Amino acid sequence: MKKILLLLGILFISVIGFSENLKGSFVPKIHQINGDITVDTNAKEIVINNFTYDGKGKDVYIILSKGGDFKDMKVISKELKKAYVNEELKLKVNNLSKLVDQGYTTVSVYTKKYKSSFGDATLAE
Repeated sequence: MKKILLLLGILFISVIGFSENLKGSFVPKIHQINGDITVDTNAKEIVINNFTYDGKGKDVYIILSKGGDFKDMKVISKELKKAYVNEELKLKVNNLSKLVDQGYTTVSVYTKKYKSSFGDATLAE
């Protein structure tokens, strides 16, 4: 019985050890982008607190990229079609842990139409 409990304890610790919690804050460029980001890879969730966007862009999404290189970006939200003022956004990303391991650690508010970013956040522990 002690061996089973020890094995379960080691298994639990190893699973918890693989969870990453990353944080970042948007550096705004245009359209009043603002917000603080928390990423929990174990929960497969990105939470943006105090998210602000004026809603005036076209074809706008929240994306993940490798250091702001939008060539291989991953769209993680529905199109942002309205204004947000200090709101909380929760985004589920099924393969979040894998994406972070692959270097997708920049969150951006991005317009596909004009292929540019309105604001970026670099994620770190």
